[in-house]
Amino acid sequence: MKAARGITYQATDLVSKNDPQKSYMSACCKMLASDVAMRVTTDALQIATGYGYMAEYAFDRMMRDAKITQIHKGTNQIMKLKISREILK
Repeated sequence: MKAARGITYQATDLVSKNDPQKSYMSACCKMLASDVAMRVTTDALQIATGYGYMAEYAFDRMMRDAKITQIHKGTNQIMKLKISREILK
């Protein structure tokens, strides 16, 4: 989780400076942070056991939110392609 936070700060710094590496770093940030969100949500759901499937708890919303971050503005597979293109330049 700390890596996702650190790369997010680095990406926002590059965007604010209009650095040419901003596209690469933003793709790295989106991919890592969305994967971390999904992993954390899945682990929380497993820890909560049966409570995770009850409507009184917000696990369903958290799972939907985490999953949409992997899909919105380009899937993580597309982000991997962007990253590999930048590396191979």
